[in-house]
Amino acid sequence: MTNSPARPNTRKRPISLAVLLFALGHSASSSAQDNSGWVCEANTEGELAECKLDPEASPARLDWLHRRQVPKEQVDDQCLRCDGSYVDPLGHLDRSKSPDLEDIHATAGSTQLQGNTITLSDGVNVKQGYRHLSAESAILNRGENTAELQGGITLREPGLLLRAQQAWVDSDTGEAKLQYSDYVLHQQRLQGQAEEIERDADGILHVHNGQLSFCPPGEEDWKIRAENLELDTEEGLGVAHGARIDVAGVPIFYSPWMQFPLDDRRRTGFMWPDIGSDTKGGLDVSVPVYFNLAPDYDLLYSPRFIQERGINHEAKARYLNPLIGAWTVGGAWMNDDKRYEDEYPEERNHDRWLGVVKHNGLFDQRWRSRVDYSRASDVNYMKDLETSSLDSKRRTALLQLGTLDYLGDKWMANLELQQFQSLADDLNNDYKKLPQITGRYRPSGEPFKFDPILLAQYSTFDTDDDRVTGNRLYTEAGASYPMQWQYGFLNTSAKYRYLHYDLNEHFEYEDNNPTAGAATTTIDGGLYFDRSTSFAGRGLLQTLEPRLYYLYSGYDDQTDQPDFDSAELTFSYNQLFRGTRFSGRDRIDDANQLSMGLTTRFIDENDGREEFSASIGQIFYFRDREVRLDPTEEPLETGGSELAGELTFYPNERLSLRTSLIWDPYTDKMNSGSFQTSYDRGAAGLYNIGYSYRRPLTTTSNTTPTEQAHFSVYMPAGRNWRVFAAVNYSVEANTSVEDMFGVEYDSCCWTMRLLHLRYYDTDGGQSTTDFDDPTLTREHSTQFQIVLKGMGGFGSRASSIMKDMIRGFTDSEY
Repeated sequence: MTNSPARPNTRKRPISLAVLLFALGHSASSSAQDNSGWVCEANTEGELAECKLDPEASPARLDWLHRRQVPKEQVDDQCLRCDGSYVDPLGHLDRSKSPDLEDIHATAGSTQLQGNTITLSDGVNVKQGYRHLSAESAILNRGENTAELQGGITLREPGLLLRAQQAWVDSDTGEAKLQYSDYVLHQQRLQGQAEEIERDADGILHVHNGQLSFCPPGEEDWKIRAENLELDTEEGLGVAHGARIDVAGVPIFYSPWMQFPLDDRRRTGFMWPDIGSDTKGGLDVSVPVYFNLAPDYDLLYSPRFIQERGINHEAKARYLNPLIGAWTVGGAWMNDDKRYEDEYPEERNHDRWLGVVKHNGLFDQRWRSRVDYSRASDVNYMKDLETSSLDSKRRTALLQLGTLDYLGDKWMANLELQQFQSLADDLNNDYKKLPQITGRYRPSGEPFKFDPILLAQYSTFDTDDDRVTGNRLYTEAGASYPMQWQYGFLNTSAKYRYLHYDLNEHFEYEDNNPTAGAATTTIDGGLYFDRSTSFAGRGLLQTLEPRLYYLYSGYDDQTDQPDFDSAELTFSYNQLFRGTRFSGRDRIDDANQLSMGLTTRFIDENDGREEFSASIGQIFYFRDREVRLDPTEEPLETGGSELAGELTFYPNERLSLRTSLIWDPYTDKMNSGSFQTSYDRGAAGLYNIGYSYRRPLTTTSNTTPTEQAHFSVYMPAGRNWRVFAAVNYSVEANTSVEDMFGVEYDSCCWTMRLLHLRYYDTDGGQSTTDFDDPTLTREHSTQFQIVLKGMGGFGSRASSIMKDMIRGFTDSEY
């Protein structure tokens, strides 16, 4: 029985291809060519005597193809950056059916049977479902259920590739041993070599005298070398003993023990450090330690050394429970901040701390809860110690909020507790709501049916200063009648709004129980017109949408009422169709006005994407508006509002343009405007240009107009180099308020970033246009980041600052 293909084995023999592949349990790729990465010499008996890695071996042996050979549908930004990609010829196979249940199909150039020994030679090929095996020869011992493979061994399945010079497997225990092997975990972009790989009975791979890297074959800018590597692909975890990290062939780090992930699951262990420097504290080093305590809770502890301050102990714990929701509890503590003591010697305590509690919960689809609580030891904490984000430095208050909602079929109830900690010495804390209870009827919104309007809200307001405090009751009662057609809508509503206060004794208020009430009516109608058109050969649907909104509300004197939580809303296009010009519940505004708006849109007929929209509108007032937030201010006169306009343009998925304008036709002045355009070319760069202008409308204010421009860019400067910069520029002060610039080297397997940030340290209430003020200082921060692709890296503050300063920037570990 020679020189003929082996007949398919339709019986489920103990020695199956699943054993030969020893269940690596991880995705890797199959090879386009079967050449080995090892060069071996044999002794006189034909056994392997010495093997060495072949530096000239083709990367194609590990399924790595040059980008010109990669199918077009698989060419992405990563492929362009790496000038190639792994291509898995078995990646298209269906993996839903286990190969252990499939028949084994084997062929060989020559087959010999002698007792319990089967010898296959002259090219062995075996398939079992989506598992494939090839070797030059194989000896199967049916008595001992073992197999020995020799020469050019290739073991593969979708997402997995293993090559070896010789292998031995035990079918009964599942143990296996492979010598002089190359391996790839394709989905993880991980590849490596080893003198010997053993698979134990638990399925864990033990790699002896091996190495691994997330770099492409032949370009190992960095790699992990180890005496022993344990790869638990089921758990997605790797452990290295006697490990060192080589960068460009130079050892830079050694550890007798190292643990690293093979996927994105959470793992206990040290994380890469953060290293930076700024004028707020000098050298700043943080070394996080992550504890994966259980599937539903974990802990991150980050001791942080700040050269001029001391050690800041930062921690964050997370807990997820289906009954009580998601919880995050964290904070920081520093004993005796040295620099803070020098800057504020009059303070009795120079310890610094921050506490944070966050929670979101949903129970039985009815009860919804939320907690967002932060508190700091002093008003300067965020500016001094929250260096990872510019947004945190800009905060003027810390929110302390707790809410509980009940969502019924017809009714909704809300309990809210809220207060703030001011982060500015010269600003009052906002009023505390302790508590605020709201109940309302949930309208169905069904067309051509009356919907009741019922709302009641009871609030208790308190404060730590000498302002008035007390209770407020706000109610609404009425009905609405929505009407909708394909060509338009007409919605009407009528309700009565009522306010009642129970104030504590205060010298500014004679009446402790002021009240106010007024009837309110709205009529809101619009039409839809559309037509088919085309532009640049593309079919478009153009709409024309006129809209009228009439609002009437009676007047009631409210000069003796406090202002607990209200403010005048900033005028915009959306304000044309709101039922009030105030936020909060402290003012029932009077109105007799008609809003007119017009919107046009261009929608792609193929995918429904809105490519262009423009809106313009104005309010016409038929009487003076006497109710003001400050009762001493003069009424707003009859006439017309400013003209409000908005425009958005999305000519393609990469380019976007947004602008809004508020123009006063009676003074012929632009009161506010903004412009923002973004061009995202993916690997070819990201570009942003923005501009905003706002003119103060109060005649008593000495504030100058605020005019600011924004520019940011993240662009290539060669195949692997990127430069990036961002500037927030004050036009009226003719200076940069914040600017950042840096450089990045991004190869296929590692990234390096260096950035420098400058910003003004402004206290609360300080004018942002008076940059000649000697008390105003410009701070500097330098951050350095290295990311080893697939392994993480140190310096995450750099990417956080880039996300703050460059709109649309996202970071990826790969």
